[in-house]
Amino acid sequence: MLVPRKTARTLHRPYTSGELNKTVDDHLHPLAELDPAFLLLDGLLHGIIEQNPPESILKFIHHNLPKLASQLMRSRRSA
Repeated sequence: MLVPRKTARTLHRPYTSGELNKTVDDHLHPLAELDPAFLLLDGLLHGIIEQNPPESILKFIHHNLPKLASQLMRSRRSA
């Protein structure tokens, strides 16, 4: 009698990195309008998801740093 070979177990992730990134954006971007700290959290979570620190830092500089600077300048003017 032949016994079937066990195949190697593969890691099945419930979400793709793209789906996780979209979820982070959907939840944190509205909150970032209230408090710029959420932009920092957004960048950190994207870095964890993507697991590529140099690319994540460049993306943060490109996408979030201008928003962060703008929000900080607005809050300085209104204070």
